[in-house]
Amino acid sequence: MPYLLIVVKDGAVKGFKTGGMLLRIMLPVYIAVVLIKYSPLMPFLTDLFAPAMGLFRMPGEAAAPLIFGFFSDEYGAIAAIRGFSFSTATVTTIAMMNLCLHSIPVESAINRKIGFPVWRIILFRIFLAVGVGFLTAWLGGLFL
Repeated sequence: MPYLLIVVKDGAVKGFKTGGMLLRIMLPVYIAVVLIKYSPLMPFLTDLFAPAMGLFRMPGEAAAPLIFGFFSDEYGAIAAIRGFSFSTATVTTIAMMNLCLHSIPVESAINRKIGFPVWRIILFRIFLAVGVGFLTAWLGGLFL
């Protein structure tokens, strides 16, 4: 019985630590997205990114989670997605693109440190994200 209590206690402590870490990432991103969404900046950004997002069958607002994911991680993109009311197909396309193209600044620093060609990796990941975005949007168009 004492072993079970130790396991439960350790699991709870690790769960709260992980939750706190995710909250420190997601809460500021979510607040920033909501502030931008209701500011005069959002219509400008929507119009600016609408043509590019239209290629992936997404509204212009979909650029926000992609940008947050590019500069932070998947959790930043998830927080940004929660600030909008996207369709299932749009959320899926954003998620798939972010899986290919997340945390670029951090991962570029790591790649540089270990000697990988940073720009080649960034370009590869951009092309991969675009290809996956087209494929996901196409598949979403077939099934939804």
